[in-house]
Amino acid sequence: MGLFSKKTEYCQICNKELTHKHKPKKEWGIKGPLCGDCHVSKSMEFYEGKVRQPCVECGTTRKITDLWEPRWQWDIEGLLCKECFDKKEESFDKKKTFCSQCGGKMGFVRYRPKPKWKMEGELCRKCWDTQKAKFG
Repeated sequence: MGLFSKKTEYCQICNKELTHKHKPKKEWGIKGPLCGDCHVSKSMEFYEGKVRQPCVECGTTRKITDLWEPRWQWDIEGLLCKECFDKKEESFDKKKTFCSQCGGKMGFVRYRPKPKWKMEGELCRKCWDTQKAKFG
């Protein structure tokens, strides 16, 4: 083996030797490089909506073009249907704008509860102070 020698790689779908590698999208669920023909055919499947996939929340199977990608803050892997996306968006906005303890409208400054308190959402200043006095 020389210093600049390359190991030959093969397409993950058709097992053809590669002269140029194409990286598959993570939604395709393929690990490893693809040849040009397989990459084009896979992208056509996904963008024409031939592929069906279940919603992560409710499990209903729909075309990929009808599913929505979740926001990065939600820590969800996969795609959501429109109804589940709207529910998640509403609950996320509610958690962001209202105190999770007293339900009061949050101001500009929000306080995150400490992990040992085991609470979800954010707190207003008054609730954060009472939780700190209770649990330390």
